[in-house]
Amino acid sequence: MTNWLVEQQIAISFLLLLLITLEGKAIKSLGANVIYALWLLVPLLLIANNLPQDVIAVDDKSIYRHIVAMGAQSHSTNIHLNWDFIWLSGTLAILFLGAYAQWKIYRLSHLESHKIQLRMALPKSLNVVSNSQLAGPVLSGIFKPTLVIPAGFQSQFTERQQHLMIRHELVHFHRGDNLYNLFALVFVAVFWFNPLTWLAYRAFRRSQELACDAAVLKQSTTNDKISYSKALLQCAERSLHSFSIYSPYGEKNTMFKRISSIKNPATIKPTLIGLSIALSSTLLAGVALANLAETSHSIETSDMAEPVIRIEPKYPVKAAQNKQEGSVILQFDIAKDGSTDNIQVIESVPQQVFDKVSVTALKQWTYKPRIQGGQAQRQTGLTVQLDYRMDPPKQDAPDMSTSIEKIKVLQ
Repeated sequence: MTNWLVEQQIAISFLLLLLITLEGKAIKSLGANVIYALWLLVPLLLIANNLPQDVIAVDDKSIYRHIVAMGAQSHSTNIHLNWDFIWLSGTLAILFLGAYAQWKIYRLSHLESHKIQLRMALPKSLNVVSNSQLAGPVLSGIFKPTLVIPAGFQSQFTERQQHLMIRHELVHFHRGDNLYNLFALVFVAVFWFNPLTWLAYRAFRRSQELACDAAVLKQSTTNDKISYSKALLQCAERSLHSFSIYSPYGEKNTMFKRISSIKNPATIKPTLIGLSIALSSTLLAGVALANLAETSHSIETSDMAEPVIRIEPKYPVKAAQNKQEGSVILQFDIAKDGSTDNIQVIESVPQQVFDKVSVTALKQWTYKPRIQGGQAQRQTGLTVQLDYRMDPPKQDAPDMSTSIEKIKVLQ
């Protein structure tokens, strides 16, 4: 998994940096709706960057053989960083925090609120409840959204302010923004180690709110804009946690930027919109063409990748005490960066004795990747046999098979 994550970083980081810059610097020229639509490039880029790639399939049956001799190192402990475990821990932690934040808003909207009726037309599938803990309306839920409004909403805001604020949440409802927010949260959880991911998440949420405001105030009068801005200022007095999939109506920094955008509306330039669309299309097309599948081809053993780092497996202490010997045959792939991937135990004798230490060692091996056409290629279907022997191999020992190449690794 970590190999795949590393392969995505160049393209993803470039796109996120571009979108963050556009959200901060070009929103006055492109408009909030265009900026919000451009975030669709992120999933499209992931798709384009993961089209079937050219791989090198190893079709011969030769096995690289590695002899692990018993030595002083057999009692040492193999300590190394497990990057898959670190990544998975961070991902699960973020998903847990997101789920916890969503559970809090769910409890607030379903267990600590009561239904009310508003004096305006609303979709039949949208329930409206009131809660005293909120400062402004919040749309909660994904498949069955609930509109939660603060207690005293009708007395704290004018009728026109109420109408505009409810229309804002209805834009979220009709666009399905809470579902997009869920996808954004999953994206953050997967790529949490990249700082640009966090900046992009906040920029995405801001552009979402600004796009809603633009839709609400598209044909509004100056008085409506002033009234709506005053309502936002009143809501900014109390903030909700912004790290969840509901639409944050009270996040202060976003509120201030929304008010600034209302005060100084965008002057949309069609030329720049056309240019941004052209650049986006070029970016996606370039990434897609670079990853188009080509016919898989085979190579001879002598032309395969060369190992540059080989970590010596640790002879299991229990096996050494019992004077056990054995062997493990592993199949694996070599990623573009030379790391090993998709490791599988094909055969082991005796079973389950040397399997774990063999897989652990092979995960740390690094190969010089095969270069073709100036680009590193992924290799699949390689096989290695690790023989565990109590005594060092004899120099004149006969080969077990002509298809096995011996690799001697000095301790």
